Amino acid sequence: MEKIVSRLARGYALAGLILSLSSSLFAAEVKQAKSDGAVAIIDTHAHLIRGYRRRDPLPTGAALRAMDGHRVEMAILLPPPFPPDHPGIYGLREIAPVARANPGRFGFAAGGESLNPMIQRIAPEKVTPDSIREFQQEAEVLAKAGAAGFGEIAAEHFSSGRGNHPYESARPDHPLLLALADIAARYGMPIDLHMEAVPRDMPFSRRPSGGRNPETLRENISGLERLLTHNRKARIVWAHAGWDLTGERTVPLMRSLLEKHPNLTMSVKLDESGSRPTSPFGSDDGLKPGWLMMLRDFPDRFVIGSDQFFDEDTERLALARKFVDALPPEVARVVARENARRIYRLETKTRG
Repeated sequence: MEKIVSRLARGYALAGLILSLSSSLFAAEVKQAKSDGAVAIIDTHAHLIRGYRRRDPLPTGAALRAMDGHRVEMAILLPPPFPPDHPGIYGLREIAPVARANPGRFGFAAGGESLNPMIQRIAPEKVTPDSIREFQQEAEVLAKAGAAGFGEIAAEHFSSGRGNHPYESARPDHPLLLALADIAARYGMPIDLHMEAVPRDMPFSRRPSGGRNPETLRENISGLERLLTHNRKARIVWAHAGWDLTGERTVPLMRSLLEKHPNLTMSVKLDESGSRPTSPFGSDDGLKPGWLMMLRDFPDRFVIGSDQFFDEDTERLALARKFVDALPPEVARVVARENARRIYRLETKTRG
């Protein structure tokens, strides 16, 4: 009897070991399948470099490797919103050849190097018919060059303290921005707008370290609404949802604007330097219910825009991957990829 019990015990132990190994192998297979099945991302807002020196090569290879590492199918490259006469300005001339040499991997937007300096240089009350005509001509050049959008344009842009990341401010309903909305509508090109949320005049107590920023911020949401209503056929992509330096880009604010303005889209960026209360992720590292509900209610109004600089570490790209992987599959496909193809007309650009 003891021998039988001993044999049974050994049999159960062996069966347990087999089940344990099988479970481990199954878990590994599931993990691998989940990784392999990750939804591909189209990143609508990425930068090759911060500032450009003409003798330096562009980090195209590094960008492609970083994209492959985070399953980013395609990235739309655009210049930062440069101020007037800023050293290191680059744009259409440098980015367009990279996109044309890598079809299907890169698209490009432009205007941060040309349109944005004009908006920053000319006060709204100083805009003349001649300046509008000059601005329109430059925008037409970008559209006819095959740009997927206009950007990056700054309405409220805080300085990080770096020499090539200055403070910039312009009314969202600046006459030149309204003129750009008309051109964007005509060509079906979105405007990529960098604007920190300021729902009321307020002191700015959370200034980035070392940055030369104002002590008082002026309300800008009403100006954004005037831009949105100026031409309903103009698509405005309000950049950097999820990364907020005023603490005011809340889910209720974003929902109210999305409900009122069908031509408003938002691109999602994550960075540890942003405001925690307005981040999509909670303290448990899961998506906040308010964010998830907003994405479910407006699935066609969000895209990914990592704001990755490919000459730096790729933390922002990794966080974009984390965000997409946290979404329900039916939302992830639309937000990570399908909306970008539609809004930026990427199928047309690829075929062209």
